[in-house]
Amino acid sequence: MIAVDTVPLKQAKQLCLAYHYSDIFPPHCMVCLGFYDGQGIGGVAIWGWGVRPKHTIQLLFPSLDTPDYWELCRLCCRDDLPRNTESQLLAGCADWFRQNQPERKVLYTWADGIRGKPGYVYQGSNWLYGGYINTEIYLTENHEPVHPRLMITRFGSRSKEVWTGMGLRRIRGKQFRYCQFLCGHKQRKKLLGESPINWTKRYPKHDDLVWRIDAGEGSRETRNPPRIERSGQFRQSAFHTPLPLFAGLTNG
Repeated sequence: MIAVDTVPLKQAKQLCLAYHYSDIFPPHCMVCLGFYDGQGIGGVAIWGWGVRPKHTIQLLFPSLDTPDYWELCRLCCRDDLPRNTESQLLAGCADWFRQNQPERKVLYTWADGIRGKPGYVYQGSNWLYGGYINTEIYLTENHEPVHPRLMITRFGSRSKEVWTGMGLRRIRGKQFRYCQFLCGHKQRKKLLGESPINWTKRYPKHDDLVWRIDAGEGSRETRNPPRIERSGQFRQSAFHTPLPLFAGLTNG
Protein backbone atom coordinates (compact mmCIF):
# COMPACT_ATOMS: atom_id res chain seq x y z
CA MET A 1 0.00 0.00 0.00
CA ILE A 2 1.29 3.46 -0.90
CA ALA A 3 1.84 5.80 2.04
CA VAL A 4 -0.28 8.82 1.12
CA ASP A 5 -0.03 12.21 2.78
CA THR A 6 -0.45 15.89 1.93
CA VAL A 7 1.91 17.41 -0.63
CA PRO A 8 2.37 21.08 -1.59
CA LEU A 9 0.00 22.32 -4.31
CA LYS A 10 2.91 23.74 -6.30
CA GLN A 11 4.62 20.34 -6.48
CA ALA A 12 1.35 18.63 -7.35
CA LYS A 13 0.73 21.02 -10.24
CA GLN A 14 4.30 20.64 -11.49
CA LEU A 15 3.85 16.87 -11.70
CA CYS A 16 0.55 17.29 -13.55
CA LEU A 17 2.09 19.75 -15.99
CA ALA A 18 4.78 17.18 -16.76
CA TYR A 19 2.64 14.03 -17.04
CA HIS A 20 -1.09 14.80 -17.17
CA TYR A 21 -2.90 15.22 -20.49
CA SER A 22 -4.41 18.56 -19.42
CA ASP A 23 -2.50 21.64 -18.28
CA ILE A 24 -5.63 23.47 -17.04
CA PHE A 25 -6.65 23.19 -13.39
CA PRO A 26 -10.16 23.49 -11.90
CA PRO A 27 -10.89 26.62 -9.83
CA HIS A 28 -11.07 25.01 -6.37
CA CYS A 29 -8.01 22.82 -5.65
CA MET A 30 -8.31 22.35 -1.89
CA VAL A 31 -6.46 19.21 -0.78
CA CYS A 32 -3.39 17.68 -2.44
CA LEU A 33 -2.49 14.12 -1.50
CA GLY A 34 0.40 12.15 -2.91
CA PHE A 35 3.51 10.10 -2.27
CA TYR A 36 7.26 10.21 -2.75
CA ASP A 37 9.76 7.55 -3.79
CA GLY A 38 13.47 7.45 -4.52
CA GLN A 39 12.96 9.62 -7.61
CA GLY A 40 10.99 12.33 -5.81
CA ILE A 41 7.27 12.92 -6.00
CA GLY A 42 5.64 9.91 -7.61
CA GLY A 43 1.94 10.66 -7.81
CA VAL A 44 -0.68 13.15 -6.71
CA ALA A 45 -4.43 13.40 -6.34
CA ILE A 46 -5.80 16.94 -6.19
CA TRP A 47 -9.20 17.20 -4.51
CA GLY A 48 -11.62 20.09 -4.40
CA TRP A 49 -14.69 21.16 -6.31
CA GLY A 50 -15.77 22.25 -9.74
CA VAL A 51 -17.48 25.49 -10.67
CA ARG A 52 -20.77 24.77 -8.83
CA PRO A 53 -19.98 22.58 -5.79
CA LYS A 54 -23.34 22.62 -4.02
CA HIS A 55 -25.29 22.22 -7.25
CA THR A 56 -23.11 19.25 -8.21
CA ILE A 57 -23.48 17.21 -5.03
CA GLN A 58 -27.21 17.88 -4.59
CA LEU A 59 -27.91 16.63 -8.10
CA LEU A 60 -26.33 13.35 -7.02
CA PHE A 61 -27.34 13.14 -3.36
CA PRO A 62 -29.97 15.76 -2.44
CA SER A 63 -29.40 15.61 1.33
CA LEU A 64 -25.67 16.39 1.09
CA ASP A 65 -23.92 19.74 0.90
CA THR A 66 -20.51 21.04 -0.16
CA PRO A 67 -18.63 20.05 3.05
CA ASP A 68 -19.79 16.43 2.63
CA TYR A 69 -17.73 15.56 -0.43
CA TRP A 70 -14.62 16.11 -2.49
CA GLU A 71 -14.37 15.98 -6.24
CA LEU A 72 -11.20 14.57 -7.77
CA CYS A 73 -9.75 17.43 -9.80
CA ARG A 74 -6.56 15.72 -11.00
CA LEU A 75 -5.02 12.26 -10.69
CA CYS A 76 -1.49 11.91 -11.99
CA CYS A 77 1.48 9.58 -11.57
CA ARG A 78 4.88 9.44 -13.20
CA ASP A 79 4.98 7.35 -16.35
CA ASP A 80 7.73 5.04 -15.08
CA LEU A 81 5.60 3.66 -12.23
CA PRO A 82 3.56 0.40 -12.40
CA ARG A 83 0.12 0.55 -14.00
CA ASN A 84 -1.72 -0.11 -10.74
CA THR A 85 -0.10 2.86 -8.99
CA GLU A 86 -3.08 5.16 -9.58
CA SER A 87 -5.46 2.62 -8.02
CA GLN A 88 -3.19 2.32 -4.99
CA LEU A 89 -3.05 6.11 -4.74
CA LEU A 90 -6.85 6.34 -4.78
CA ALA A 91 -7.11 3.68 -2.05
CA GLY A 92 -4.57 5.58 0.02
CA CYS A 93 -6.54 8.80 -0.42
CA ALA A 94 -9.75 7.14 0.79
CA ASP A 95 -7.96 5.88 3.91
CA TRP A 96 -6.45 9.33 4.52
CA PHE A 97 -9.84 11.03 4.34
CA ARG A 98 -11.45 8.50 6.67
CA GLN A 99 -8.71 9.12 9.24
CA ASN A 100 -8.24 12.88 8.84
CA GLN A 101 -11.55 14.20 7.50
CA PRO A 102 -14.25 11.80 8.74
CA GLU A 103 -16.94 14.36 7.89
CA ARG A 104 -16.46 13.63 4.18
CA LYS A 105 -19.00 11.09 3.00
CA VAL A 106 -18.46 10.81 -0.76
CA LEU A 107 -15.66 11.07 -3.30
CA TYR A 108 -16.74 11.93 -6.81
CA THR A 109 -15.14 12.34 -10.22
CA TRP A 110 -15.58 12.33 -13.98
CA ALA A 111 -13.74 10.17 -16.50
CA ASP A 112 -13.03 12.03 -19.74
CA GLY A 113 -14.62 9.84 -22.36
CA ILE A 114 -14.13 12.70 -24.79
CA ARG A 115 -10.38 12.09 -24.29
CA GLY A 116 -10.83 8.36 -24.82
CA LYS A 117 -10.94 7.44 -21.12
CA PRO A 118 -13.86 5.27 -19.89
CA GLY A 119 -12.53 5.38 -16.31
CA TYR A 120 -10.62 2.12 -15.98
CA VAL A 121 -8.70 3.33 -12.91
CA TYR A 122 -11.99 3.94 -11.05
CA GLN A 123 -13.39 0.63 -12.22
CA GLY A 124 -10.27 -1.14 -10.96
CA SER A 125 -10.73 0.66 -7.63
CA ASN A 126 -14.38 -0.53 -7.29
CA TRP A 127 -15.93 2.92 -7.57
CA LEU A 128 -19.58 3.04 -8.59
CA TYR A 129 -20.51 4.15 -12.08
CA GLY A 130 -23.33 6.66 -12.47
CA GLY A 131 -23.90 7.01 -16.21
CA TYR A 132 -22.67 9.71 -18.53
CA ILE A 133 -23.41 13.15 -19.87
CA ASN A 134 -22.68 14.53 -23.31
CA THR A 135 -20.02 17.22 -23.38
CA GLU A 136 -17.94 19.12 -25.91
CA ILE A 137 -14.57 20.71 -26.59
CA TYR A 138 -13.24 22.67 -29.54
CA LEU A 139 -10.06 21.92 -31.48
CA THR A 140 -7.77 24.24 -33.41
CA GLU A 141 -6.25 23.21 -36.72
CA ASN A 142 -3.20 22.13 -34.68
CA HIS A 143 -5.40 19.83 -32.57
CA GLU A 144 -5.14 21.95 -29.43
CA PRO A 145 -8.24 21.79 -27.19
CA VAL A 146 -10.23 24.91 -26.36
CA HIS A 147 -12.47 24.50 -23.31
CA PRO A 148 -16.10 25.63 -23.67
CA ARG A 149 -15.69 27.80 -20.57
CA LEU A 150 -12.92 29.73 -22.32
CA MET A 151 -15.22 30.34 -25.26
CA ILE A 152 -17.66 32.05 -22.91
CA THR A 153 -15.23 33.94 -20.68
CA ARG A 154 -12.93 35.13 -23.45
CA PHE A 155 -15.11 35.35 -26.55
CA GLY A 156 -18.57 35.73 -25.05
CA SER A 157 -20.30 32.90 -26.89
CA ARG A 158 -20.17 29.28 -28.02
CA SER A 159 -22.34 29.98 -31.07
CA LYS A 160 -21.47 28.29 -34.32
CA GLU A 161 -20.63 31.67 -35.84
CA VAL A 162 -17.95 32.18 -33.22
CA TRP A 163 -16.16 28.84 -33.35
CA THR A 164 -16.32 28.48 -37.13
CA GLY A 165 -15.13 32.06 -37.49
CA MET A 166 -12.10 31.15 -35.39
CA GLY A 167 -11.37 28.08 -37.50
CA LEU A 168 -12.26 25.61 -34.75
CA ARG A 169 -13.90 22.21 -34.90
CA ARG A 170 -16.47 21.19 -32.30
CA ILE A 171 -16.00 17.73 -30.78
CA ARG A 172 -18.86 16.17 -28.84
CA GLY A 173 -18.34 13.14 -26.65
CA LYS A 174 -19.09 11.61 -23.25
CA GLN A 175 -18.09 12.15 -19.65
CA PHE A 176 -18.61 9.24 -17.26
CA ARG A 177 -19.42 9.86 -13.59
CA TYR A 178 -18.03 7.80 -10.70
CA CYS A 179 -18.28 7.92 -6.92
CA GLN A 180 -16.92 6.16 -3.85
CA PHE A 181 -18.51 6.24 -0.40
CA LEU A 182 -16.42 7.03 2.66
CA CYS A 183 -19.35 6.72 5.08
CA GLY A 184 -20.69 3.61 6.77
CA HIS A 185 -23.06 1.06 5.28
CA LYS A 186 -26.23 2.55 6.80
CA GLN A 187 -25.63 6.04 5.44
CA ARG A 188 -24.42 4.66 2.11
CA LYS A 189 -27.71 2.77 1.76
CA LYS A 190 -29.67 5.93 2.56
CA LEU A 191 -27.74 8.01 0.03
CA LEU A 192 -28.16 5.40 -2.70
CA GLY A 193 -31.88 5.34 -1.99
CA GLU A 194 -32.28 9.10 -2.40
CA SER A 195 -30.03 9.51 -5.43
CA PRO A 196 -31.73 10.03 -8.82
CA ILE A 197 -28.66 8.41 -10.36
CA ASN A 198 -28.53 4.66 -10.98
CA TRP A 199 -25.19 3.75 -9.42
CA THR A 200 -23.89 0.42 -10.64
CA LYS A 201 -20.79 -1.64 -11.46
CA ARG A 202 -21.87 -2.21 -15.04
CA TYR A 203 -18.96 -0.21 -16.32
CA PRO A 204 -18.45 1.44 -19.73
CA LYS A 205 -15.66 0.21 -21.99
CA HIS A 206 -13.92 1.52 -25.08
CA ASP A 207 -16.79 0.27 -27.23
CA ASP A 208 -18.99 2.84 -25.48
CA LEU A 209 -16.87 5.73 -26.69
CA VAL A 210 -18.22 7.72 -29.62
CA TRP A 211 -17.55 11.21 -30.93
CA ARG A 212 -19.40 13.66 -33.15
CA ILE A 213 -17.13 16.03 -35.05
CA ASP A 214 -18.40 19.22 -36.64
CA ALA A 215 -16.15 21.49 -38.69
CA GLY A 216 -19.03 23.80 -39.58
CA GLU A 217 -20.68 21.74 -42.31
CA GLY A 218 -22.65 19.32 -40.14
CA SER A 219 -21.46 16.66 -37.70
CA ARG A 220 -20.21 13.17 -38.44
CA GLU A 221 -20.04 10.29 -35.99
CA THR A 222 -16.84 8.36 -35.43
CA ARG A 223 -15.37 5.79 -33.06
CA ASN A 224 -11.83 6.94 -33.77
CA PRO A 225 -10.66 9.24 -30.96
CA PRO A 226 -9.82 12.77 -32.07
CA ARG A 227 -6.19 13.81 -31.94
CA ILE A 228 -5.71 16.27 -29.08
CA GLU A 229 -2.38 18.02 -28.44
CA ARG A 230 -1.37 20.01 -25.38
CA SER A 231 0.71 22.99 -26.49
CA GLY A 232 -0.93 26.03 -24.92
CA GLN A 233 -0.35 28.02 -28.09
CA PHE A 234 -4.00 28.89 -28.60
CA ARG A 235 -4.43 30.27 -25.08
CA GLN A 236 -1.21 32.25 -25.35
CA SER A 237 -2.21 33.82 -28.65
CA ALA A 238 -5.85 34.32 -27.62
CA PHE A 239 -4.99 36.14 -24.43
CA HIS A 240 -2.50 38.38 -26.20
CA THR A 241 -4.78 39.21 -29.11
CA PRO A 242 -6.75 42.46 -28.78
CA LEU A 243 -10.43 41.76 -28.29
CA PRO A 244 -11.57 44.02 -31.18
CA LEU A 245 -10.26 41.38 -33.61
CA PHE A 246 -12.96 39.06 -32.29
CA ALA A 247 -15.67 41.68 -31.81
CA GLY A 248 -17.44 40.76 -35.01
CA LEU A 249 -17.63 37.14 -33.92
CA THR A 250 -19.33 37.64 -30.59
CA ASN A 251 -22.59 39.19 -31.76
CA GLY A 252 -24.23 36.09 -33.18
